[in-house]
Amino acid sequence: MAEIDDTIFIKRAANARRTQGNKNALKDLQASIAESKQVSKTATENIKAAEADKQTAVAARIQAARDAAAIATSVGGTVNPQTGMITPGTTNLKSNVGKKIVGYIQWTNPTNGATYNVPQYDDGTTALTEWSGGATVPQSFMLYTPSGSGGGNSGGKSSAELDAEARDRAAREQARIDAAAAAEAAKREKAENAITVLTSRFNRYGLASLVPKIRELAIGGASESTITLQLQETEEYKTRFKANQDRIKKGLRVLEPSDYLNLEDDYRQILRAYGLKQFDNDAYVNQFISNDISTTELSNRVVTAVQRVQNADPAILATLRGYYGISDNDLVAYVLDPNQQFQKIERQVAAAEIGAAAGLQGLTAGVTVAEQLAAQGVTKAQAQKGYATIADILPTAEKLSDIYKGTLDEYRQSEAEQEVFNTLASAQRKRRALAEREIAAFGGASGLGKTALDQTARGTF
Repeated sequence: MAEIDDTIFIKRAANARRTQGNKNALKDLQASIAESKQVSKTATENIKAAEADKQTAVAARIQAARDAAAIATSVGGTVNPQTGMITPGTTNLKSNVGKKIVGYIQWTNPTNGATYNVPQYDDGTTALTEWSGGATVPQSFMLYTPSGSGGGNSGGKSSAELDAEARDRAAREQARIDAAAAAEAAKREKAENAITVLTSRFNRYGLASLVPKIRELAIGGASESTITLQLQETEEYKTRFKANQDRIKKGLRVLEPSDYLNLEDDYRQILRAYGLKQFDNDAYVNQFISNDISTTELSNRVVTAVQRVQNADPAILATLRGYYGISDNDLVAYVLDPNQQFQKIERQVAAAEIGAAAGLQGLTAGVTVAEQLAAQGVTKAQAQKGYATIADILPTAEKLSDIYKGTLDEYRQSEAEQEVFNTLASAQRKRRALAEREIAAFGGASGLGKTALDQTARGTF
């Protein structure tokens, strides 16, 4: 009954400590989330500033594209919108291919008096250097004149049409930029959410060292589940949950991090409840998880280790060492060792208690007999009472066995143990036969006492 009460006490203490631990974990989680939000806010502000700069740069590029498109059209060629370089489409400009148009100069054709805007290149030359004169004006010069004379441009389009085209190109470019910005904002929000959630989670795992990796993967576009899977392959993660690797080798299921952490908390609370702080460390906790030790079994081991070993009579400890040759080991550690089956340990401790009870009466119980009695369920209290009875009747019984040796069956300690602990009728008959022969031989006048062996062994179980 005492062991059951102790187990309940341990569970209650564990629950109380877990509640407090959950409160502390919640505070840590809230602090971590607040910190992550602040970091995310700062990152968002930086991204917005960068986006503003980007928009300014894009606007400048759009304007440059508009200008370049107009220039390209004016010279009958094409333009590279990234560099503003012109590829003229007329043969009389081919020596200027690769040059960059930086502006225009006004020129009046002496033949017809029309005014043109002539391209000026970045090397200081103009398109005029490619024209040998004459009545025909190169198509590359045919921009609109201030007076409207000279007719059209290389494409035959009016300035209104060119402006409309430029506005249309600008609108399409802006739409593309807006779509890209919206996609980028959605990606950024997803990354920030993943960073917040996973940072909090891995801080609780004690893996704050992986937070930079979380940020890197999230910003790179990885999903929360993908990040989690990748982090599980890191050495830091495997070391933190190393018992799972042992469980895989033993064919046991892999524990989810939440289950793993809860088990760790339960184990530590059980150990602390009984003051076994020397076992409250990662090495022992990992062993318990690796060997799939339940909290109930650990509670029973702790009760056995403390009440029946650590606080036991020195005679019991001496017997335990003598029986099983563990004198060089810490007996408490021996009981808690998850590699040792608890049923075997319980039987060995019980056997040591039985052997010590025999020794208390000046008797010696071998390990085989002690283990047999332990397997039968003989308790420490029953062993003490039983061996007290045996010590009372055995001296006389052995003396008579020596006297009538060869004529009657002997009654020694093994027979006494069989009679007292197993109520064995054959052992009882041997004792009574010796008593009756003694009475018959001496008519009750024997110095051994008339009824010395004529009583049923007291304390029989």
